[in-house]
Amino acid sequence: MNAPRKLPSTGMLIYFAVCALAMIWPGALVANRIEPLVMGLPFFVFWYVAWVFALFVGLVIAYRCEPMEEADDD
Repeated sequence: MNAPRKLPSTGMLIYFAVCALAMIWPGALVANRIEPLVMGLPFFVFWYVAWVFALFVGLVIAYRCEPMEEADDD
C-alpha cells in the first residue's frame, strides 16, 4: 500500500517562493538595467542566472533531505 506523500517543509516553500518572485515582478524591477556589467553580462542577465543557480542549489538540498522510499515489488 502506498503511503501519502509528505509535503515539503515550510522553509523550502518560502525559499522557492522568494527565488521565483526575484525572477518576476517585483524582483526584476530591481535588476532592470544594463550597467554594471558582471562577469561580462548585463546586470539583468546576471540576476536571472544567479537566481536559476540558487533554485538549482535549493532543489539539490531538497532532494538530499527527502528520505528515500524503497520500492515494494510484489
